[in-house]
Amino acid sequence: MKEVSCRVFEILIGAVEEKGIALERMVAGTDVPIAILKNKHERITWQDTVTIMRNMSTAFSEEEYVEIGRQHLRSRMLRFVFVVARLRFTPIGFYKWMNKPKEGVGNQLFTCITPHHRDISDTECECDLILQDGYPDCPEFFMLSRGNFMEMPRLLGYPEARVTMTRLAHGARYHITIAEKASLLGRIGRTVSLPFTVGAAAKELQEAHTTLRDRYEQLETAKTALEQQRALLDTAYRVGQRIWSERDPLSTSSAIVNAMVTIAGYADATLDVAPSDAPTMVERAAAGGERAGARLALDLSQRGRLIGGLVVHAGQDADPHRARQLLDLLAPTLAIALDNAFAYRSLAEYQRGLEQKVAERTAELRAAHDSLAATVKQLEEARDARERIFANVSHEIRTPLSLILLAVGDIEAHAALDDSARASARSIEVSARKLLRLVDELLLLAAGQAQSLRLRPEPTDVSALITTLGATWKPATDESGVTLGIDAAPDLIAMIDPVAVERIVSNLLSNAVKYTPRGGTIALGLAAASGDRVAIRVRDSGVGIDDELLPRLFGRFEQGTSSAQVRGSGIGLSLVKELAQAQGGDVTVLRHRPGTEFTVTLPATTARPVAAGSPTLRPSDFGQSATTIASGAIFEPREGTGGTKILVAEDDPALARSIAHLLAEDYTVVVGLDGQAALELAQRHQPHLLVTDVEMPKLNGIDLTRRFRDLPGNGMAPIVMLSALADIKDRITGLEAGAIDYVTKPFDPRELKARVRAQLDMRNLNLRLHRAEQLAALGTLSAGLAHELRNPANGIVNAIPPLREVLPPELTGPESPSGQLLDVLAGCAEQIASLSKQLLGFRRGGELDLRTVPLGDVVHRAISLVSPALRGIEVRDRVGAQTPIRCAPPLFVQVLTNLVENAAHAAGKGGWVEIASRAGGGRIVVEVSDSGPGVPHELRERIFEPFFTTKAPGVGTGLGLPVARDIITRHGGVLEVRERGDRPVFVIDLPHRESAATEPS
Repeated sequence: MKEVSCRVFEILIGAVEEKGIALERMVAGTDVPIAILKNKHERITWQDTVTIMRNMSTAFSEEEYVEIGRQHLRSRMLRFVFVVARLRFTPIGFYKWMNKPKEGVGNQLFTCITPHHRDISDTECECDLILQDGYPDCPEFFMLSRGNFMEMPRLLGYPEARVTMTRLAHGARYHITIAEKASLLGRIGRTVSLPFTVGAAAKELQEAHTTLRDRYEQLETAKTALEQQRALLDTAYRVGQRIWSERDPLSTSSAIVNAMVTIAGYADATLDVAPSDAPTMVERAAAGGERAGARLALDLSQRGRLIGGLVVHAGQDADPHRARQLLDLLAPTLAIALDNAFAYRSLAEYQRGLEQKVAERTAELRAAHDSLAATVKQLEEARDARERIFANVSHEIRTPLSLILLAVGDIEAHAALDDSARASARSIEVSARKLLRLVDELLLLAAGQAQSLRLRPEPTDVSALITTLGATWKPATDESGVTLGIDAAPDLIAMIDPVAVERIVSNLLSNAVKYTPRGGTIALGLAAASGDRVAIRVRDSGVGIDDELLPRLFGRFEQGTSSAQVRGSGIGLSLVKELAQAQGGDVTVLRHRPGTEFTVTLPATTARPVAAGSPTLRPSDFGQSATTIASGAIFEPREGTGGTKILVAEDDPALARSIAHLLAEDYTVVVGLDGQAALELAQRHQPHLLVTDVEMPKLNGIDLTRRFRDLPGNGMAPIVMLSALADIKDRITGLEAGAIDYVTKPFDPRELKARVRAQLDMRNLNLRLHRAEQLAALGTLSAGLAHELRNPANGIVNAIPPLREVLPPELTGPESPSGQLLDVLAGCAEQIASLSKQLLGFRRGGELDLRTVPLGDVVHRAISLVSPALRGIEVRDRVGAQTPIRCAPPLFVQVLTNLVENAAHAAGKGGWVEIASRAGGGRIVVEVSDSGPGVPHELRERIFEPFFTTKAPGVGTGLGLPVARDIITRHGGVLEVRERGDRPVFVIDLPHRESAATEPS
């Protein structure tokens, strides 16, 4: 805020010129041009006024300052005031009127002064001038004011007043005594000059009125243009929000025509929809009344085909140009929404046509990009308005951020928090401080671009400032495993803004800590430079700067791509350059092997040392996170299924931990803090779903998605992308790489969970369909073979008993060769019959005989059937005995029998087999695990292929697991191998109805 009118410097400038002093000396140490100081319509800050007065303190004595104050009231600029005063006031009343708070002439010239007036008698009064809190003292101002008070009665025809000044803590008190009668000569002189004074006053008022009127018209014009643009964009946004909430063609068409009337404000709207693959639909809406406005028509086309036509009528008083402008702005949104409504009619159609639609959208965007090239100039003009709006919004963000910090501090001070809650509160505080710092820096950048950045230079002990800043950053460098050295030359005094220098150094140190690996070094130095300047240097032994980034290093929002291990906002170095140049300095960069060195040079002037104590930002404001987490961390659900495994790739540790905690309520979550680590974890854990950020070091989310898709076994795993980038180009790139869904930061936790759950359900559905197709094809192929094998096998089995009866006993005994041959023959025939039976299992279809039975009964029945295979093996039964399960009991027993028998074979004598169950989230999970070596990652899908077996030849048929999976698939569930801790387990995952009544089996 600018508190002082430049009118007050008119007499002071004249006095300076009379002494032969250069006017540049007056404004030394400020950024106030002489032209501004001479313009009576301008204002400057109180701080600049104090600096100007101090600059002149050696040129004028106290008596001269008092005389300048007296001359000030004789100047032409205040004549119109005294014309009114002579007609209305006594001398005491005149003092009271001039010093009236907020309304008096004094407060109009100096808004940071609070005046107080007390009448003592008809000829005596006291006036106090008090500086408001936070404003520095200025003795010269109070001496000038004494001269003003002495001269004021003379303007009314009285002798000069006797004024005694007493300094107060933040101001001065003036005891004023006025002569009882004005001199006759003075009254005659004032009366004679009255007409001339009135004329001058009128001219002065006319000039002021003209200036104010011109500025008002300029502000009104700008305001009107911004308001029109805001209203247009707001209307388009609300129309888009309304129509995008619909999905089917009928409701979308109805939403469009109603939005044209109720939101866009057209008198009526008619939409004719006639795509090539749908019958014609006509939707109409009207606001009532006559069609008095202009008729506007719009064809809605997508991919070169006409979808429909929209006709609207503007209101009677509406501007046709603005109505057409809004309609053209809405055209792409309406066409895409209507086209998508038809595209989304069938989820299967959407899945099959996804790649084609992406290609079409990409072509459309390329064409749109070519057509938008001609609008670059218009966008640049809109950018200035956007910057102003952005600055205003950023100002408003500071208030809720401050409230967040206060609330977190109060919670930490008064609430009894456990370690987890305290860590969460600390994470909130650090994130809020980072956001607050980012808002501050963005505001400074906006001010610099608008040429309105104002600093407050003052004589500063730079040596003490740099030493203090280095000591403040010591704990942060120690925690990062980096050695910080400080070498500040002593006794360097400069006219700088200490807060701006502190921001410069803090940003450079923050980058050094961020990009220097553990065991590295950082050197902070201060030295005198040539040309009466000081140089601040920050050198690190970090990863260095990309060749591609170096030419644009100090640009706004610029970031490196190859060498950076972490990513920032891209504004820190831009802000360093802005703040250095605003103080008449500059910043340079020099690359070393290894590391980087930044040098900030600032002009220095001889000045007396001042006490240290400038404000310092906390290093935690620059920290990456208050939460410690490492790549490979695994989060297990406290209860529920947890069988599904999700990989989260996010480079912000705090956000990665929060997402992991959120999803670990229902799933097992593995965390990767960069793209490369996530890819390695995907190879190790084979997750069922990937949640990835886009912007990550080492390997970004797009490349991670492509390489994840190429991994064996991940072809059907959905990919959900998280990003703060809402640009449609980035979305299309992610979809082309293989992503299925896209969530924009910041996101609602419920939305993320819902999207993850929907994609997993879709994956399970696709798996069941894929497996059903495999089994159906195999069943058709194997049915004939099974019949052909079964009949001769039955013949052999049925012929063996009669053969044993006709042969002598000594030939059929177990010790005889012929008896052993008969046993081998019977065993082979039974194996062929069993194989035929399993092959025929692929032909089973129709409705299952589903019943609700206790899970414990089914498990115990299966264990009893394979009890011979379990001899010498510990059986661990951790099944909820009374948990109800909806199944076809004989078939489910067959599945469990196969899994338990396989587990017993893998565990061997002395081993153990475990059967466990858990229910939650609308699912019931049964897990079968053993102490055996487990199934290798590369075989976990192949074991479910028909005729594939890991057992020795003649021991297994390779049909048990395929048949078991077929049975579970027909139950609407999934049978697969999942990780449980460090051990693979066989998992049966079925829909679960806890309320189902138990039925007898």
